[in-house]
Amino acid sequence: MKLRTHYVFSLGVISLVLVFLSNNFFTNFFIAAYSSILGNSLIDRLGHRELLTGRGLIPVRTPLTHTYPRSVVWGLLPTVPLIFLIHYIYGYYALVEVLVSGIIVGPTHMFLDMFTEAGVYVKKNGKWRRFALAHFRYDNPAVNGLAIFVGFILLLIAYYITYPYYF
Repeated sequence: MKLRTHYVFSLGVISLVLVFLSNNFFTNFFIAAYSSILGNSLIDRLGHRELLTGRGLIPVRTPLTHTYPRSVVWGLLPTVPLIFLIHYIYGYYALVEVLVSGIIVGPTHMFLDMFTEAGVYVKKNGKWRRFALAHFRYDNPAVNGLAIFVGFILLLIAYYITYPYYF
């Protein structure tokens, strides 16, 4: 999936989960946007390399970041500066939300990558094997559009859950 697809989908999922931890949609949205952008960017920057083949350069994922357990660690890493910022601004108010958003961003990235040709890595018999639920190209406009749409709908649901809180 394209990186912007990961951003929007993760933003929707994280915002929806955070709404159940606190009613402040806008703080949750900020935390979710920060975690989504930095976490997904870090996972893709560190986890992709290009392999030279007879057909040219092919992007390849590595098990360094594209496994479920490791994606949690890489998703949590960019939230460390946000933890200090939130603690400085709000005290202990939103620390749990920041930690939860960092934990969620990696698995949502892996969930979307399971629908691409390259899939994600799982360990079988001591070796890394790629696993994919579907084999769509990463730049398939229909699949990317559907993931963005689902992320946007999840974001709207998160907003409307907190709507009575504001009005």
